Amino acid sequence: MIGKAGLSKIGIGAWGLGGLAERNPENDDNKQIDAVCHSLQKGVNFLEINFWNSQGHSVEILRQAIKKSGVPHENLFLIQSIYNYNLETIKDIESEFHLALEKFETKQMDSLQFNLPSFKKFGFDNLVRLIERYLTENKIRYTSLTNSNLEHLKRCHKIFKDRLFSHELCFNFEVRVNEDLGISRYADGKNILNVPYQPLRRNRTAQRNWPLLVELAGKYGKSQNQIILNWIVSKGYLPLVKSENINHINENVSALEFKMEKEDLDRLNAFRVPSYKIPDIDWYLEGKGTKIHILPNEFDSLYPIN
Repeated sequence: MIGKAGLSKIGIGAWGLGGLAERNPENDDNKQIDAVCHSLQKGVNFLEINFWNSQGHSVEILRQAIKKSGVPHENLFLIQSIYNYNLETIKDIESEFHLALEKFETKQMDSLQFNLPSFKKFGFDNLVRLIERYLTENKIRYTSLTNSNLEHLKRCHKIFKDRLFSHELCFNFEVRVNEDLGISRYADGKNILNVPYQPLRRNRTAQRNWPLLVELAGKYGKSQNQIILNWIVSKGYLPLVKSENINHINENVSALEFKMEKEDLDRLNAFRVPSYKIPDIDWYLEGKGTKIHILPNEFDSLYPIN
């Protein structure tokens, strides 16, 4: 079993494996299995399991990739995300959790992760009792959150303390909402690992050629994506990346092999998109405001390339 000190600096995101929300019947499964296998063999050991992605097919792709890689289970950190996409009761959560244990041939998941709307749907106390039971029974080592607001993050930390392992959140070069609202800083202060999704905005950030990124890419002889990943990792965050291209995987891994000067890191930390305003966030997906998870996609419509 590995802890924070043994984690790779980047992780594998599952979105896009096997399709998106629905399974893609034309998906090239073998290509994705080989890509994940290559990432694992390059030392990436943090993986997210999510049955919502591609109607559960992404889980099968991950399972086969792990098996093909030959990397022992004890050298991996598996975090299972539970979403209330079609789960109606606590029993449904339990069934999905045990299905993951069965598929990955393990008696314990490293962490079990919930989003904020799930706490509302199933009841805060009900989910806390379920998590506490799984922790007591050693079915999970930790619990985690995704897309939490600051109030909820504090509430959960008060209960779980050092058993609250990580918070998966929206963070990238352009969208710093979680940082500006104090959410990622609070996690840092409580030893809760920040795990950004869409750290590269699926290559859309590099396509904009922000002058600061272009300058630093030239200075260090790296790609803009490597500059971004290196900067995010320098903050102590663990970004999730997904690629089917072996060259891109190698590029992502090698982004961790150089060190930027403090002055340049400070400039990256201080950067903000001119005139960017934090929208009203619909944390509970009630239709009132902007859903936190679409901010990386919404950015391009709010700030089109001239």
